Amino acid sequence: MTTGEASYARLGPLVLERDVSRRNALTILFAGFWTIGFVTFLNFMNPYVFALLGIPEEEQGSLAGILVSLQEITQIAICGFIGAWSDRAGRRPIYVGAMVLLAVGFAAYPLASSEAQLIGLRVVYAIGATACTVMMSACQGEYITDKCRGRWIGIVAIINALGVVVMIAVFSKLPMFFGEMGLSDANALRASFWVCTIAALLLAIVLHFGLQAPNRGATGSTPNLFRQTAKGVSLVKRDPLLGLSYLTAFASKGDLVIVTTFLSLWVTQAGIAAGMSPAEAVARAGMIFAFVAGCGLFWPVVIGTMLDRVPRLVGIGISFAIASIGYASVALIDDPLGPMMWVAAFLLGIGQASAIVSAGVLIGQVAPEGNKGTVFGTYGVAGSAGIVTLTFVGGLLFDAYGAGSPFVLMGAVNALVVVAIWLLFRWQRQTA
Repeated sequence: MTTGEASYARLGPLVLERDVSRRNALTILFAGFWTIGFVTFLNFMNPYVFALLGIPEEEQGSLAGILVSLQEITQIAICGFIGAWSDRAGRRPIYVGAMVLLAVGFAAYPLASSEAQLIGLRVVYAIGATACTVMMSACQGEYITDKCRGRWIGIVAIINALGVVVMIAVFSKLPMFFGEMGLSDANALRASFWVCTIAALLLAIVLHFGLQAPNRGATGSTPNLFRQTAKGVSLVKRDPLLGLSYLTAFASKGDLVIVTTFLSLWVTQAGIAAGMSPAEAVARAGMIFAFVAGCGLFWPVVIGTMLDRVPRLVGIGISFAIASIGYASVALIDDPLGPMMWVAAFLLGIGQASAIVSAGVLIGQVAPEGNKGTVFGTYGVAGSAGIVTLTFVGGLLFDAYGAGSPFVLMGAVNALVVVAIWLLFRWQRQTA
């Protein structure tokens, strides 16, 4: 340990940023566990909601894509402002308020009785989810020193993936559990969502007492919010790697939502077609999705360590190549209930984890001091743009060409990132 590092808190072998305590770091890890799980849960449960509303199967893919796209359009509209606002007000109060709003969304969503109501309630949920994910990313990026960033993001990814595993493996069985207690299908679904409401409110309390006090990122003179948001885009001119980080956000954020939305829909539809009840089909989808997330639990450490030891562009290129292979393997599956699905799920799990970890490492590295909140907000916009585009197109492909087509799309998008990295790597070598 150097003399300078002695003034910095440590979390095991990781050196935290100045003024960040172990409690702050542990809180943001705990928050990531639940935040990503909460965001995943709603998309995963949509097939159950669709079944109860009597929406025809041939329309469910498009509706799923529209709902996710609507949420992400909302995110595009506000996440840059959320990031810039947090540069002035601090991360903690915004994160706490957003978690409360997320709880309200969970309470109201299962009360919808039509597609129109689903769409309206999704907007309320989207505002809370947007602010939560932007604040989570900003805190995770700010709480660690750069030399430990790869390992830190790897740990973050493991904990986030574990949260998804717990949320899907356990919470996906709640409707079946409440049904066995005698509740109707509709009331079992509502009770499941209301459990999430209680959990989100409890997490808001933990965030209030555990995150860093709201003075980080605040400055004496902060530009107008519109100008500061636009600055997140203009900074690409100074650092092409920032532009690459936005591209990786476009692909990696789409990765997570495509898997959550269309894998669960595919397996749920196949289960119902095979004679399962909606609750049983969702539980089976939960098993497969939990396996996908579980396969990604160990992999972030491998990718994070690699990213700390090899040139960043090379490591990120390898990560997105693995992701492309994982999606292509799922697209080749004929029966999602068959044994080969588990092999494809393994490849999908490590591929998705590779893309998410490498994207997080890159944005944490290139976000400039004084504008981190703005850059993370713009990064969120890029991720939302990817989700809007890929889920909308994926939904249309799902209904028109089959359940495997969204995964073909994602394999191609991740391969495109690899090509972009190769071109940037060549340009850097030629201009060095």
